[in-house]
Amino acid sequence: MAGGSTVRNPIDIWYDFVDPASVLLMLEIEAARRDGESWALDSCIKWRALEMRPPPSPLVSLDDPEVSSLWESAIPLARQIGVTLNPPRLVPWTRKAHELITHAEEERSEASHSLRVAVAQAYAIKGWDIGRVDVLVKIATDHGCDRTECKAVLDVDRYEAVVKSSTQKAKSASVTRPSTIVKGVKRLEGFHNRTVLGTLLGT
Repeated sequence: MAGGSTVRNPIDIWYDFVDPASVLLMLEIEAARRDGESWALDSCIKWRALEMRPPPSPLVSLDDPEVSSLWESAIPLARQIGVTLNPPRLVPWTRKAHELITHAEEERSEASHSLRVAVAQAYAIKGWDIGRVDVLVKIATDHGCDRTECKAVLDVDRYEAVVKSSTQKAKSASVTRPSTIVKGVKRLEGFHNRTVLGTLLGT
């Protein structure tokens, strides 16, 4: 906010770690942020969890037609921004990953987004199983989080209700899938490059 005097419309970005469009959108915004584009630095951006396949939905693999279609369409988009996608064959539940980010937002708010990006990259690019607590704890500790505390938080489902509540808020906002960006009455679904994002988010 310029000089603290202008109140801008909040920007909600509904995402999930196993949605390739969400991951690519995250990386595109990070690239714009590194390049100093003002819209990408906007403090009004709020990332909101929206599980694509919440438990107890059956676990599926990349061979699932719906899942396969998402990743196949994402491959050329990824190439355009210099990213090679390499997700694991099994599509995990992401509730624990979202719980970890919620914990980081409460404990280390300034560093929580870098952890979010790291979890996304671990899944979509490194091929790690982010449904496993030990994998999430490793990612978190590599980013300066306390190992014992993170494991304890995830073991007891401390933020499960918060993640579930986020899904309900998505429904209330008529958001049905990640990735969806909502700014006032404007919205975008799927992946968009920084030119399109700048036009929407910078106005």
